[in-house]
Amino acid sequence: MLDVIARSEPSSGSGDPDVGRLKADAAKAANALIEFYGDAALERARLIERRSPQSHFARLVTAEVGKRGRFPPGS
Repeated sequence: MLDVIARSEPSSGSGDPDVGRLKADAAKAANALIEFYGDAALERARLIERRSPQSHFARLVTAEVGKRGRFPPGS
């Protein structure tokens, strides 16, 4: 799921990771996790991070979900 979001837009022509874009994509992924999992989003993000321990993107998503705290019912 995170890979799909990370590759949803064309990358810069240089091939180097664009940190700003990476953070924006992490925010999109966090929104998707929150929308689908609500209060369980942080747990799900941590699970994805454990399955991809080398993924900086997965860590960014976990941090983004964690920053948002508790979610209202039905989110």
